[in-house]
Amino acid sequence: MGQSESTEKLGQRVVVAKGKLEKDLKSAQGRFEFLKQHSPRTLATMIESVSDSFSTFSPFLESTLLVAWLFDASKCKGIILNACKKVLRAPINNEEYDWFKSYVFVSSIWMLQTEKNGKYMHEELFGVCNSMSSDIVKNMDSIFEHLQSHKQWHQVMAIKNESLVSRQDDKAVGLLT
Repeated sequence: MGQSESTEKLGQRVVVAKGKLEKDLKSAQGRFEFLKQHSPRTLATMIESVSDSFSTFSPFLESTLLVAWLFDASKCKGIILNACKKVLRAPINNEEYDWFKSYVFVSSIWMLQTEKNGKYMHEELFGVCNSMSSDIVKNMDSIFEHLQSHKQWHQVMAIKNESLVSRQDDKAVGLLT
């Protein structure tokens, strides 16, 4: 498959996803307006339902998440990003990570803005990932600097490289539980 063909397919996927998001948001907006007029307590219950799903890593309905977002985007943002922090902390729990991949990562919520003319949710997720990885990088740099100060450092550097595990997500690494 050539570069232009791959780019074209990606462009088509973006157009389809954008159309689906617009349709889903229009539908969610209609449900939100109806509930706001006829059953405001249901909106608060939807936020609680989303919170419960994210705190227990349980399945949730995308439509419920979108209506809850329209009701209180700030609260939903906090709920979602908190769950992401829990799922992505080390060591990663396979069941939680599978939930994240199956329900959260594929959600259209990442294409919504957190505030008017603000960041998009996917940028917020990148921020969470960057902050979590920066702590790890700082610790690793500190360890490396400490090791270099030892008088036998040159002997350590003389050891030949030997790959026992070729991938970071290999079970032998112990990153995934």
